[in-house]
Amino acid sequence: MASLLLVQNGARACAVCFGDPDSDLTKGAFAGVLVLFAIIMTVLVGLVGTGLYWNQRSRKLAGLEETQDLLH
Repeated sequence: MASLLLVQNGARACAVCFGDPDSDLTKGAFAGVLVLFAIIMTVLVGLVGTGLYWNQRSRKLAGLEETQDLLH
């Protein structure tokens, strides 16, 4: 075990970990992050849009109920 600590072999990192910006691995990882970001943003925008639609619809329904109460 102690002999493993004394051996001075350099670590061999892949292009992504090492940071080569021209590597295909780095470009693929960056593209993957962009795709996942786009998917997450699409879902979040959909949730916000649904919430705003429900808010607008509830206000319209509340307004209709008030006018019906005034008519009766």
